[in-house]
Amino acid sequence: MAAVTLLVVFTLAAALLWALPGEGRHRVVRLFPDRFRSAPAVAGRLVRVAPVPSLRSALARRSAGEARRRAVILLCRVMAAELRAGQPPETALRVAALEAGPMVGEVSDAASLRRVAERDEDLWALVYLAACWEVAAETGAGLAGVVDALAVSLTEREEQRAEVSARAAGPRTTALVLVGLPVVGVAMSAALGGSPLVFLFTTPLGLLCLVLGVLLDVLGAWWTLRMVRGAVS
Repeated sequence: MAAVTLLVVFTLAAALLWALPGEGRHRVVRLFPDRFRSAPAVAGRLVRVAPVPSLRSALARRSAGEARRRAVILLCRVMAAELRAGQPPETALRVAALEAGPMVGEVSDAASLRRVAERDEDLWALVYLAACWEVAAETGAGLAGVVDALAVSLTEREEQRAEVSARAAGPRTTALVLVGLPVVGVAMSAALGGSPLVFLFTTPLGLLCLVLGVLLDVLGAWWTLRMVRGAVS
């Protein structure tokens, strides 16, 4: 009976964890890869539904997005330095693009900056750079100071993004812990000699409590993680 209880509790825990949004279930697989590889066939099927490579892909996309935003900041800084050295905007942008690398794409003027920004949301700041360039060309104002100020603003924004992401780690962990508490409660009740699984799976009231509990638990975790993602993005 104890083995059956543990198996059912494990199955419920896995179902709750995999019902969470992608980040939650991927994090579990990443933390316990050996456990999941040696688990029974049920766990193996669950892992195949949400494979580890998808987690790596998500982390790679996030890292690439941050790298592109950093490349835009470097582009603005180098371009401002070249403009102060007396280079024309086209030459300054070409030199800055070489320094920033291929992440910013091929840019040569304001129009190309807008085109590249439209293809990737992480390069949205290039639209502002293009606008600064066009306004400076029309009014004759100095472009170096404006581009330098844009680089400072983008740097501060990136630092704020990193700070918010770090502070959101606590709420994410809290949501995952709250998801697992019902499973822990069932396991403790069974360990103390109770029959929670019999009640949950063999009585109409128990089935109703089980369905409502799982739905509310998953809904609460989803809502919490959704708010966290909204604050970070």
